[in-house]
Amino acid sequence: MDKSLAEFPTSKGTRPTRKAIWMKRVALAGVSLVGLAAAMSATAALAAPALVIKMTDKPPMYEPTKATVKVGDTVEWVNDAKTLHSVTADPDSAQKPGDVSLPPGAQPFDSGFMQPGATFDYTFKVAGTYKYLCLPHEKDGMIGYLVVTK
Repeated sequence: MDKSLAEFPTSKGTRPTRKAIWMKRVALAGVSLVGLAAAMSATAALAAPALVIKMTDKPPMYEPTKATVKVGDTVEWVNDAKTLHSVTADPDSAQKPGDVSLPPGAQPFDSGFMQPGATFDYTFKVAGTYKYLCLPHEKDGMIGYLVVTK
């Protein structure tokens, strides 16, 4: 930038011109927007689930019922139904403990009751086969299977 446009003399030395101040603010705003866009893009990439499983009413089921993901993947369940659903992989909560199974070392998880339109995300850290259920519809056979590979 031409020095004559950047500063003008004052009794205390030199001071930036209004144009120089304005140009600096525009440049900083541009850098901030680029940084914000990059951060949002990275966050969106990290937040995107590897698999989305929908819960339906008639019949009550998970779609897909069986799926495969990798260790570190996040699965999102979406209640697309008009009734309450859940995603429960806790044998202590099941009416029949055999309706739920976890690989050795895996921790139980439970979404709680999900209102219509609600979502639940879980990131899988242990490889193996997971058998999970919907507490309100266990008696209807609403059971899902997820294989987590290394």
